[in-house]
Amino acid sequence: MKKFKLLLFAIPLLTFSCLVDDDALQIEEDLSNTPFVVGFNNSSAGPAFLTDGQVNLFSENIVLFGGNDFSTNPSITVNFEVDQSSTAVAGTDFDFVNPSQSVTIDADREFAKLDINFYSDVIDVDNPKTLILNITSATNGEVADEFRTLVITINGICFSDIGGMYSVTTTYGYHDFLPAYNPQTTDIEIEALGDGMYRVFDMSSGLYSSGPYADAYGTGPTSFDVVFTENCGEISWVDQNDPWGLVIPLEGGVNSVDPDTGVVTISWFCEGYGENGVSVYTPL
Repeated sequence: MKKFKLLLFAIPLLTFSCLVDDDALQIEEDLSNTPFVVGFNNSSAGPAFLTDGQVNLFSENIVLFGGNDFSTNPSITVNFEVDQSSTAVAGTDFDFVNPSQSVTIDADREFAKLDINFYSDVIDVDNPKTLILNITSATNGEVADEFRTLVITINGICFSDIGGMYSVTTTYGYHDFLPAYNPQTTDIEIEALGDGMYRVFDMSSGLYSSGPYADAYGTGPTSFDVVFTENCGEISWVDQNDPWGLVIPLEGGVNSVDPDTGVVTISWFCEGYGENGVSVYTPL
């Protein structure tokens, strides 16, 4: 009687084992018939490049998302095109490293790089252009609709390079020795400190370092030493001082770089006693 019961118990186990094997075989068969699916790794990208005239290489992956259980895959060539709504222009703003506008995912690999050259000298920092790419087809595979399009926004970071020697003419609005010593011209270096930061040893064009303030008040070469920033043609500074107080941008004054001539104009005001002037730096 016990032997009969054991035999009955073993029959369901054998039946369940057969069902599991059948399901696994069906899943494997389904996967083997699934097409390879490809697409962009991202739907958008926003690279940023210094506007220094360099050619910048940008890469985005086209990836194999699924198909055939990833056990093996053939070589897959993916073709793409530029969407007509793009504002970036080929040959002006960018070029594809592979002009055929295709990339190939090699056999048994899961991705390939799409390489693009962007030209930094034409980037508009204030109005970035977009390059929109659409995958059109894939040999030996299909394209995932949700990863078919890539929108690239071409951002720019202003390149700053105004360091060097200048002839500086300052027209003073007020100081203790007017109308004498006005205007004053001298040669001054704008010293580059890196990352768009600069120093001038005497923003007063000599009034403090060698002019009447040096004799009357004991000021010297570093009494009007000012560090400022140039970003996209705009000059600014904070927390700078003369011996008697803060030095700030002159209200309503010009603080900028002329992009065509390289002339730098700095308009300054001393809060301590009201000295102020407009200094025009002409490159030597």
